[in-house]
Amino acid sequence: MGVEKQLLKEGHGPKPTKGQSVTVHCTGFGKDGDLSKKFWSTKDPGQQPFTFNIGLGSVIKGWDEGVMDMKVGEVALLQCTPDYAYGAGGFQAWGIRPNSPLVFEIEVLNLK
Repeated sequence: MGVEKQLLKEGHGPKPTKGQSVTVHCTGFGKDGDLSKKFWSTKDPGQQPFTFNIGLGSVIKGWDEGVMDMKVGEVALLQCTPDYAYGAGGFQAWGIRPNSPLVFEIEVLNLK
């Protein structure tokens, strides 16, 4: 159970620290229980990079733990078990079923 990271592109900047503001590009997969189906992306028309404070529980646990281990400029796939994603509740607005594993392609853009 947890989050598993697969490096796609090495980063060259620092890693974030707890409480720091992190801006990422992200594409999420796992719509309707299918890990090849996209449910959301910051790269879609009308979307923009997503900013959150890391390590404070403002995002799913898979992001808090997975992104904490990423450097600025890094691109990685984070595979999250249901307890590190949206859990038993799922997220129906995006087609995420209860107890669904999810995969996110994340690029760390900057830290503040």
